Amino acid sequence: MTDITIRWAGPSDAVSGSTYKIERTLDNSAWTTLAASQAATAPYASDSTTLASNAVYGASSVVLTDGSAFATSGYAWLDDALVQWTGKSTNTLTGVTWHSGYGTYASGTTVYEAHESLADTGITITNNAVLYRISHTNAAGAVSAPVYIWYYSPAVPASSAHCVVISNIATDLGMESRNGIGVQAYLAADTEFSDAGGQHLDAAASAAKTSTTNAFGLAFHHCWKNSARSPLSGSDAVYTFVLDSAGSAPLTVTVATIPDRDWVLLSQIASS
Repeated sequence: MTDITIRWAGPSDAVSGSTYKIERTLDNSAWTTLAASQAATAPYASDSTTLASNAVYGASSVVLTDGSAFATSGYAWLDDALVQWTGKSTNTLTGVTWHSGYGTYASGTTVYEAHESLADTGITITNNAVLYRISHTNAAGAVSAPVYIWYYSPAVPASSAHCVVISNIATDLGMESRNGIGVQAYLAADTEFSDAGGQHLDAAASAAKTSTTNAFGLAFHHCWKNSARSPLSGSDAVYTFVLDSAGSAPLTVTVATIPDRDWVLLSQIASS
């Protein structure tokens, strides 16, 4: 069983009297309503600002253009990264913990305070992810387009030297999420690697490893972290991912760096 707390930003028309409908799906088909009309909480519409300088995943502080309206502790969405902070010094959020995201977020990126939340407990995850759908109804009764929040839960790598790369067909290929789509991954020859079970990639053992997407349109590959590689050629080989590999117009994506993490999204590490 898994407990999840989702957090989101109140839209600009959120006021006293606004409500949220919150739904969850475990299979991308059947939706369960968790809250039919959860009341919005003050300050209702979320405060927002922009990054004053680049923010790098894992940094303990984040500098805002204007942090005056932000709480002294809380949560915020920074593109695909949910950050939590425990202190604030003028425009700098301090004691920052990164709950999602990866890479560098450019100066000027909008930051939204995520003061709304819902705790979802006792979940049995069957497709390595949970997807939430949140719709806002303002005081006049107008219903917004839904916002979607992903919670990923891939299988833990069998080796600490591996990172699970998650390919999300909907976001990485820009198509409707579908199951049964082939995703291939290639690794140019790094001859000191051996195939220890087929989950990670080794060009000496196989030209490609193929994974098919599940009900959420997700495919998973166990790849070597760069820190665990010492290629004979003197530089790490580049991974190549081919999405919808059996389709008429597959998308090819290359990845130069596999980070020191249990898992990462392909869209977060794609280099081309």
